[in-house]
Amino acid sequence: MKKFFIELGVILILSITISVAYNHLQESSLPLFTKYQPNPALAAGEDLSIYYDDMDVETLRSLLEADMVVLLDARSASDYSKGYIPQAVSFPIGEFNQKYPEVAELLADADRQGKSIVIYCIGVHCLDSSLLAKELHNKGHREIFVYKGGIEEWQELGYPVEMEPSQSTTQTESENSK
Repeated sequence: MKKFFIELGVILILSITISVAYNHLQESSLPLFTKYQPNPALAAGEDLSIYYDDMDVETLRSLLEADMVVLLDARSASDYSKGYIPQAVSFPIGEFNQKYPEVAELLADADRQGKSIVIYCIGVHCLDSSLLAKELHNKGHREIFVYKGGIEEWQELGYPVEMEPSQSTTQTESENSK
């Protein structure tokens, strides 16, 4: 029985070592240790939908074509660089305090011109867009919408996605069509 537990311990240590090494070698590796900071809004059960209205994909496309929208991508900068909805500006919710001064004038112009502010993230289960909407509302912006389908729905529908110049190619509608 003692031999069994020794073998089990060796297997466990090897598994952990291999997993940590594999994670470390990945381009987008996860940190081993992070300081957990629960979101106060979510911890309190706050209804974030009071800060925005929902927008569907067809309305978003119409507004983009009419140049009547400022589109914000609430995902991380690394996710944004891998592909984003055309005309979207990267505005990771985790970098709100650093990023807001960079986009404040763009948002103020949108407010003056009657343009809508539309925010998206990954998809329907992503809360980053809702959290960003709340922060922008608290800064005084009011025409705020969230496209809940996010980049996942956009791509599933075969709409174009742009990539940062460092990425190899830009996907087109024909490449994404079903």
